[in-house]
Amino acid sequence: MGSALELIVVACLLSAPDTCESHRVRLTVQGGDPQLCVYASVREVAYWQQLHGKWRVKSWRCAMTSDDEVI
Repeated sequence: MGSALELIVVACLLSAPDTCESHRVRLTVQGGDPQLCVYASVREVAYWQQLHGKWRVKSWRCAMTSDDEVI
């Protein structure tokens, strides 16, 4: 059991801007370095936004998660 990094993306529906949800995105960052998560997150958030056109990203942050946790 180790730990990994994930992004917590807070996004709101374009059709209902007051409807916001948190979405968890697993990241693969060499060595699990939180600082690298910050750099990788910009690209990953842009990619997530591209795949989820009905949502608008409001904010995001990096977090640690356990390998056995389901995301």
